[in-house]
Amino acid sequence: MFVSVTTIHKLEPMRDNNLPVSIVLTAYNERNNLHELLERIQRSMEPLRGPYEIIIVDDDSADETWSVASNYPDDRSVRFIRTKRIKGCAPAVLEGIKASNYNIVAVMDAALQHPPEMLPVLISNVSNGADIAIGSRFVGPGAGQQRGLFRRPVSRGADLLARTAFRKIRSVKDVESGFFAFRKDVVAHANLNPAGNAILLEILVLGNYKSVSEIEYSVDVRTARARSLGVNNTATYVHHLSSLYARSGELLRFLKFCTVGTIGAVVNLLVLYALTEFGVFYLLSGLAGIEAGLLSNFVFNRSWTYKDRGTRGLRSVLTALYRDHAVRFVGIMLNLIILWLLTSLFGVYYLISQLIGITVGMLWNYGGNQWWTWEPS
Repeated sequence: MFVSVTTIHKLEPMRDNNLPVSIVLTAYNERNNLHELLERIQRSMEPLRGPYEIIIVDDDSADETWSVASNYPDDRSVRFIRTKRIKGCAPAVLEGIKASNYNIVAVMDAALQHPPEMLPVLISNVSNGADIAIGSRFVGPGAGQQRGLFRRPVSRGADLLARTAFRKIRSVKDVESGFFAFRKDVVAHANLNPAGNAILLEILVLGNYKSVSEIEYSVDVRTARARSLGVNNTATYVHHLSSLYARSGELLRFLKFCTVGTIGAVVNLLVLYALTEFGVFYLLSGLAGIEAGLLSNFVFNRSWTYKDRGTRGLRSVLTALYRDHAVRFVGIMLNLIILWLLTSLFGVYYLISQLIGITVGMLWNYGGNQWWTWEPS
């Protein structure tokens, strides 16, 4: 599905609108921030003129953040939801979305790291046509500077893993932003089951949308919570990706890719055997077998694994065939290099070395097919 992504570096004057909005705040030990935050939200929302509700989801804070609700006994525009040990802001956001009454939903953290003054911009982008509007840390001149030296490569690795798995999100810069607005019908039929902090990633992968806006903003470093990918967070992130991978259908695609690879290996061996038995020199038979296996992989992947990519026309097919061969040639070289390195330099048993080489080559081939082979030429 084609997704249009618009990046906004300079905030344009917002259009007045009076559409109702639900604002979901996630809170944990934010008792001291709530009064300032709610005042800033209320001031920021005045120009929009429409009704809005604020839903504060508190995960049983130790400082009893939830008790602040007693300050708003008659204010229907502010509601509190108290949860217990749901582990992560993403499930908390989901609780708030379920409890919301309006179709436009804005999501932010209660820690004052997200500027409430940007809420009207995000909301106006959605009300004026975008399905999702994201406050992005990774567009503009200061993109990504708040990541520490250790967090930067780890985050980039996690980001690359997600973008390899999910083609749909590649044009979005900040797929893990916690500050965004969207139309609730985007997720009306999505099987949302997020973990950790990556609720936006869940929505981007499983949601039904065509237009995304990213608006540049800077995190308030004085109040921003540290969300580094430590051991526990990394485990949660990997578990979430695995779950999302299965629910999105990409795991099935990977299994198809592996099945096609197995068929290609069988075709390779059959051609090698048949030609050699008919008197062809075995090295020539081997080359013919390799090419037959590659062609088999290409045909089955085009018609089955990547059928949804819509490769049509002679030029597109030939381009994809060339790319597939280029990717798999590198995969073969990686296989041979690993076989030689592990066996000759490290003394690993050659069959084990070959098994590792085949695995690395297969992952390379899969990544190449995901990123390049079946992309429009």
